[in-house]
Amino acid sequence: MNAPGRRRGPSKGDRREQAILETARTLLASKPLADITIDDLAAGAEISRSSFYFYFDSKLAVVVALLHDLTGELLADAGPWLDGAGPDEESLRTALAGLATLWRSHGRLLTGALAAAPGCPPIAQWRAGLREAHVSRLAARIERDRAAGLAPHGPAPAVLAGMVDDLRLATFVSAGDPDAIVGDLVTVELRMLYGDLPIRRSGG
Repeated sequence: MNAPGRRRGPSKGDRREQAILETARTLLASKPLADITIDDLAAGAEISRSSFYFYFDSKLAVVVALLHDLTGELLADAGPWLDGAGPDEESLRTALAGLATLWRSHGRLLTGALAAAPGCPPIAQWRAGLREAHVSRLAARIERDRAAGLAPHGPAPAVLAGMVDDLRLATFVSAGDPDAIVGDLVTVELRMLYGDLPIRRSGG
């Protein structure tokens, strides 16, 4: 019997599941998702192909698990921007730089998953949920800024926020160097939201 208050360590099954996920992360650092096979994942986790199916029913199920692990990180640096007000260049740059870091580290996973989304409802649902989380908060920011006279009126806030989200996704998916496009995204997004209004810069 375990001593009171002592937590049990991860089970053998937990360790094998984590080994599969770690193998997927390692492989994705060197080749596209489409080139990774179940045999690759099983071999990296040191289990048989048949044992793999005890933990995941497909390669895409592994991808879904990895994506959910990333969900919190994808919006981790966005708080000051989404909860702020006015054309604050620095907080937007921080949010986009955080996204660029994730795309640099996990670009193969994200690109492969998004390509598979139309034929994989769990991935499509993950993307839709992530989009809604960003769009709803950005739309609320747009509404606040317009009400305070900090942003010009234009398309409905939810429509404009959706356009910003779609622009970001398309830009990062096609970027050879995610860090290199942060400055351009900052410029374009601020122009979309604030038009020709003066931009508040760090130290200004």
